[in-house]
Amino acid sequence: MLFPRTIGLLLCAAALLQGCASNIGPSSVRRERPNYNREIVQSHDEQMLLNLVRLRYRDTPLFVELTSVVTSYAFDQNVSIGTKIFDGKVGDEYTAGAGLLIGNRPTVTYLPLQGEEFAIRMLSPLPLDSIMLFSQTGWSVERLLLLCVQRINDVENAASATGPTPTTKPSFEAFRDLATRLRRLSIAGRFGMNWDFGEDPSVQSAYHMKFWLKPPEDPSDPLAADVAAVREALRIDPGLEEYALTPFPHNRRSDEVGMRGRSLLGVLYFLSQSVEAPKEHADAGLVTVTLDRDGRPFDWDTLLKDTMRIHASKARPTNAFVAVTHRGWWFYIADDDLASKSSLSLLNFLFSLQSASGKGKSPVLTLPVGR
Repeated sequence: MLFPRTIGLLLCAAALLQGCASNIGPSSVRRERPNYNREIVQSHDEQMLLNLVRLRYRDTPLFVELTSVVTSYAFDQNVSIGTKIFDGKVGDEYTAGAGLLIGNRPTVTYLPLQGEEFAIRMLSPLPLDSIMLFSQTGWSVERLLLLCVQRINDVENAASATGPTPTTKPSFEAFRDLATRLRRLSIAGRFGMNWDFGEDPSVQSAYHMKFWLKPPEDPSDPLAADVAAVREALRIDPGLEEYALTPFPHNRRSDEVGMRGRSLLGVLYFLSQSVEAPKEHADAGLVTVTLDRDGRPFDWDTLLKDTMRIHASKARPTNAFVAVTHRGWWFYIADDDLASKSSLSLLNFLFSLQSASGKGKSPVLTLPVGR
C-alpha cells in the first residue's frame, strides 16, 4: 500500500520547505544588499550629473533624496495529498504535491529637497571647518581651494563662474597660481590649516583656526620662492609662520588670513561650466558662450581641466563612469577621468553635509515597487 509511503514523503517535503523558507530571509541580505547599494550609488551620481547639466543650460535643478528602502517577503507554503475513487470505493492510486511561493515587495521612499531652510543652506558659504576637515583627510588642497573657496584675502577665485555661465571670462589666474603653490607646500609639509585648542581643549570657545607657512631652511630651495609668493599674494606679515584663519577676508590684520567658502550652489554652478555643450546647442542659443578679452570663445578647460570635465555625445558612450541624457544628447564623465571622478565624489560629500538639515521640510513620496 502506497499511502504510508506518500505520507512520509509529504512530511519530508514539508520539512524541507520550512527549512528553505527560514533561510531565505538571512541569505537575502548577502544577495540583495550589494545590489541595492550599487543601484543607489549609481542613481545618486546620475542625479548629480543631470543637475550640473541642467545648470549649464539654465534649466531648473531638483534633488530628490532617497530616504529609505524597505523590502518585505511573503511566504506561502502548501502540501497536498489526494486519491482516486472508483465506483464509490477508494482506489490504490494516490497523488501528492508540495509548493513554496515567495514574494518580494520593496517600498522606496523619496524626499524632494526644497523649502526655505534647504534654500538657505544651498546659498550659505561652506564652513571653514568642513574645508579643513577634508584637507586633513587626504584631499588635495588645490582641489579643495579651487572648488570650495571663493576668496582668500584679496585673491578671488573666478567669482563670476559661481552663477549662470558668464558672457566674459572670469578672473582666476592669480588664485589658481596660489592654489598650485599651496599644494606643493602642503605635500612638502610646509603649509597647513588646523585648530588651536588653547589652554583648555574642553572649552569650545577656545578653539581657533590657524593657517601656517614654514619656509625651508635653505633659501635657494624652490619652495622658499613659493612661500614668498604666497605671502606677497595674501599680503600677510612675512615675519610670521602662523596666522589666524577667519571667514572674513575684509578688514583683516596682517597676521590674519581671511578665507570665504563658496556656497554649495556656487560649487554646483562652478562645476557646471565644465559641461561641453554641443555646437548646435551653442548656435541655437541654448547655452551661454563665454568670450575672452579678445572676443574669442573662452575655453573653460583652462580653468577646470584638473577638476571636472563633462563630455557630450550624440550616441550612448561606451567608456562612461556615469552618463545621463538631456535635450537629446548624452552627457558623461569618462571612466578613466580620475580627476573628474574625485570632484564628483567630493561634491557628493559636500552636498550630504550642507543639505542635511533641509530634510523633513518637504512632502515625502513613497512608492511601492512592482514585482
